[in-house]
Amino acid sequence: MAAKVNYSDNLFYLNSATRLLRSALQLELDADYFGGKVVEDLFFIDRTLLRIGEALMTNVYLINRHEHVKELIRVKRAFADLLGELIDDKLPMSHAFDQYRSKLFGCRNEHIAGIADLQATLESRVRSTEPEQVLSEDEYRFLLQNDADADG
Repeated sequence: MAAKVNYSDNLFYLNSATRLLRSALQLELDADYFGGKVVEDLFFIDRTLLRIGEALMTNVYLINRHEHVKELIRVKRAFADLLGELIDDKLPMSHAFDQYRSKLFGCRNEHIAGIADLQATLESRVRSTEPEQVLSEDEYRFLLQNDADADG
């Protein structure tokens, strides 16, 4: 039995969790108390965004897929930006995650590449849904003949 996936709600939650983490990392929290939780949350968001991305890429017949993909891009971009700030020591708690820096860097690069793939998917969809404006010789003749009859 297939389960219904609420992409909008899931992406809203992940976006909210990303914003909450950014706010938390701007505080000077004690890493002994909060470091483990922040790391767990970062890797949870990472894994979940990847899983949602895979599901959206494989389910081409999903209703509102285009909108979900656009929202996923937005959430991935926010998460990649957060990881970038963490890696570049732009947040007060950044130093607490030095041991995870290479893994976080890999996660960030994976999401940036994923954004590019998702954007390419959106662009190819737009190109493929545009109807070709091709008329056959007979159709031209018919259209021109009707115009000539109306004028004459």
